[in-house]
Amino acid sequence: MDEVEANPLTMEEARAFLLAAAKRPTSLRWIIGVGMGFRQGECLELRWQYVDLERELFHPRWQLQRLTWQHSCKNPHACGARLHRFEPCPELCTAHKHYKRGCPPPCPKRCRRHASACPDRQGGGLVFTRPKTKKSQEPVPIPPPFVPHLLAHGEAQQVQREAAGDLCEEHDAVFARPDGRAYGPRHDWEEFKELLPEAGISDRRLYDGSRHTADTILSELGVDMPTIMEILRHTQISQTRRYVKGGRNSPRRRCGAWETPSFRRPGPRL
Repeated sequence: MDEVEANPLTMEEARAFLLAAAKRPTSLRWIIGVGMGFRQGECLELRWQYVDLERELFHPRWQLQRLTWQHSCKNPHACGARLHRFEPCPELCTAHKHYKRGCPPPCPKRCRRHASACPDRQGGGLVFTRPKTKKSQEPVPIPPPFVPHLLAHGEAQQVQREAAGDLCEEHDAVFARPDGRAYGPRHDWEEFKELLPEAGISDRRLYDGSRHTADTILSELGVDMPTIMEILRHTQISQTRRYVKGGRNSPRRRCGAWETPSFRRPGPRL
């Protein structure tokens, strides 16, 4: 199977994207994603216990993923009978008009899907999982320009928690809703898709708009290939070469130097 060609943001597009994101309480998530190339799951799982502001290090030891629910009942086909839909949607479908990914495909003849509605479902939902490789768990230096933003973000979160009172759920998440719950991958993906047109950017995959953008911009800033490999925690330099071209030597912490726009601090309201 051919690989999908990477389509990263240009430096100008990345600036426009971050300026659009600066209006939102999640702006720091996008600064870290675009500026440091963190994967979606790594950003969403990031907890304060893995942020060492004294030594200026991130420790990406976990990632947040939404796993697919599985049936544990005796007859999965019958279990999901009320949700089966074997014909494609009409051209002007109204049932799924709010689905941002379009109408779902028709069910296969012996459909065993819809496990999320199974009363005995198991193995799904939002879970913390380990990154695929040990390389992905290595500490990552926090660019100095990011440190004051992280400090301000933490202070604002404390105000939110106090405002939430008994409604607050403490998960230690760096990027959390006002009640303390972590943002899920779907919400994150939808926000990314909303930000693209706000910034005047054509449609992109989330991976192109963050991780692939980071390695391309690092190369444009003159960061050498082995250093980019270390920042992105690739296991082989050939992974890095697929997306970037060589550059000049530059300190590893240069990854935060190109853009750190002012961002909106999370408000105290629920």
